[in-house]
Amino acid sequence: MAISEKKRRRLILLAMTSSTSLIFLNATLLPVALPTIQRELFVSISTLQWIINAYLLATAVFVIAGGRLGDLFGHRRMFCIGVTIYSVASVMGAMGETGWWLVMSRAIQGTGGALMSPSGMSILIHAFPENQRGRAIGIVIAAGSFFLSLGPFIGGAFTQYLSWRLAFWINPPIAFLGILMILKGVPKSEGKKGSFDFLGFVALSLSIFCLTFGLMQGKVWGWGSWQVVFLFFLFVTFFLAVRGLERFAKHPFFQFSLFRSRTFLGGCILIVCSQFLIMITVFWPLYFQKIVVGSPMIAGLITAIGTIPLMLFAPISGNLGDRRGARVPLMIGYPLLFLSFLWFAYFLYYQSVPLLFPALFAFGAGISFVMTPASAATLSAVPKSQTGVATGMYNTLRFTGASVGVAVLGAVQVNVQEGLFQASFKKNPETLHLNPDLYEGLLNHLPKSVEAANHLEPAVLDYIKEALIAASTTAFSLTNLVTAAVAFVAFFITLAFFKAKKIGDNGKGD
Repeated sequence: MAISEKKRRRLILLAMTSSTSLIFLNATLLPVALPTIQRELFVSISTLQWIINAYLLATAVFVIAGGRLGDLFGHRRMFCIGVTIYSVASVMGAMGETGWWLVMSRAIQGTGGALMSPSGMSILIHAFPENQRGRAIGIVIAAGSFFLSLGPFIGGAFTQYLSWRLAFWINPPIAFLGILMILKGVPKSEGKKGSFDFLGFVALSLSIFCLTFGLMQGKVWGWGSWQVVFLFFLFVTFFLAVRGLERFAKHPFFQFSLFRSRTFLGGCILIVCSQFLIMITVFWPLYFQKIVVGSPMIAGLITAIGTIPLMLFAPISGNLGDRRGARVPLMIGYPLLFLSFLWFAYFLYYQSVPLLFPALFAFGAGISFVMTPASAATLSAVPKSQTGVATGMYNTLRFTGASVGVAVLGAVQVNVQEGLFQASFKKNPETLHLNPDLYEGLLNHLPKSVEAANHLEPAVLDYIKEALIAASTTAFSLTNLVTAAVAFVAFFITLAFFKAKKIGDNGKGD
């Protein structure tokens, strides 16, 4: 029996909300559980970072293929395939017994998310008229951002009272419901005839991988090492190859011609910046857990405070973007984010949770005013016939920004903390002969560090703990200053690329 257009749109909106929430949730669900995973599975710090970034990197690499495959084989079909892969990978992760098994399952999970994300957005855009699109995308982004920020709390509760493995087990039931709603709400559609730009896909994938791998391994190999320099060289080379190969492909993966639209170009730059900024939520719960409260659940709960403004402001920003264009809400959002990060960087030294509430609130409000209008304006700036590839490009850059954010902020955190901690050992004659590496896991209660600490005099142990807390706090502060700098740059990019929209003007922009 046929369903009404209103009900069909409602089903599509619910399906997109659930799938987007899954993708956002899994970006921040595990960080608060990393100390527990490290203790249980005996994994290194490098492996822990890959558990987070394998998901983001795989999504960034394959999401552009998902957009093109959706065009070729139908977005409904590709969405269902992606959700199925995502669910299977979640079950694999739940049964993982080694760190690298988790890395592999997270990479497969990201691949599934990459296949369903662009098809889902394309389905959503085609289901709603332009004057309702901003509100619809606002609802989806608000729900996704809500679960992005709520992820640390859910992960903390699972870790503290049940098991971190539930972070994987919750995905299949939600994914199954999403498939049912899509099958009910979206009619079967035939794909378009065309070719798959295999060479362009390989070149772009290698470019993103080399960039992220170089950033992730910089601490291990050294930032000036030939390996890291060579990876960055390959990143530039492969990206230029994508541009060169475009002319030989009938349907290129990365259509640089779309960047002729100032709105699309500006929106793509801003989404890289915005996803970079959102990745600070990976590090906030670690600060609360290691320095302030010690409880995974409480640490996640504090971080989740930033979700409250998302529920309030995301629909407002969507409506504001529809009426006044993206420039106005973006000019509200980025200053809020800038102030949030500066506040956090300064007041976290006091180790007082109430002092950080304004920063958390400003962050939630700022993200609301940034993500919704930027997404709606950017994806509406291209012809409908190119929505699939444009969405793939947009999402590739979005998850590349997230992957680079984790890598860069993680590198700042680890390098600064280790440097300051090692320097503190040289300042005290009692610790001059000790190896700082043995005690870096004290805040996470790693068995190796706890055992080494048991052989120390109380005064020496107190000094080491205080030095580790001071080094970690300064490192967390600097990660927030880095995000503040990115928010500052993003504000001026907004001024350069987005024009004010006059009331009553329904144009798409140039």
